[in-house]
Amino acid sequence: MVRSRSLLLSGALLLAPLAPAASQDALPSGREVIDRFIEAIGGADAIKAQGGRHMMGSFAIPAQGIGGSLDVYAQPPNKMLVKVSLQGIGEIMTGYDGTTAWALNPMIGPQVLDSTQLRQLQQQADFYSSLYPDTQIAALETVGTETFEGAACYNVKVTTTWGETYNEFFSTETGLQMGSRRKQESPMGAVEIVAVSSDWRVVEGMKVPFKSVQRTMGIEQIITVDSVSVVSVPDSMFALPPEIQALLKK
Repeated sequence: MVRSRSLLLSGALLLAPLAPAASQDALPSGREVIDRFIEAIGGADAIKAQGGRHMMGSFAIPAQGIGGSLDVYAQPPNKMLVKVSLQGIGEIMTGYDGTTAWALNPMIGPQVLDSTQLRQLQQQADFYSSLYPDTQIAALETVGTETFEGAACYNVKVTTTWGETYNEFFSTETGLQMGSRRKQESPMGAVEIVAVSSDWRVVEGMKVPFKSVQRTMGIEQIITVDSVSVVSVPDSMFALPPEIQALLKK
């Protein structure tokens, strides 16, 4: 769910740091970088053993003086609900119930997501997306090393099964994902988002980033996680809001 994201390692065994590649031929393959990341956050078995989660925290856009609370609910294999309550704006929600992807925004209105927006949200909602499954990922290619947010990283080009490509950055020292550069579909069209993940902490056998920063069109959005609870989230939490049900009936 939270790969940098979304959106956990008790005694995880980090592999020994890999030396920065001296040449393109010396680079590890994309799959090798991802396999090292999986081990760094706890291993495939720990990922598969995870139950539902409830994450609580805060959301802020400092430059605009906007802030509020954040709640994220997730249940295997692919259900998710994100609630952001912003002062002076109201509640913004995004969800996926295993079939329908949707968004509710008081400034835009209700939306049923389709096309690339649907696929991107399906990927985010997949509880096991950190394994980079073949159902989502068609190819992984390490295209080089570069400094990302002050850290030496492997730059991995990701190609999805629906034809989208984007780049993710993994620390050459720890194997953890430092962030990504990706075009996100939105009501304004495709916008490039640079996402940065940090403050990785152990939660029930896995590591999860407790801070995420997204930068797009000169605006910085900051997500800070205060707590992560491992719980069984009832299906009723992911029920479609009446506004979305009304759209589907049209």
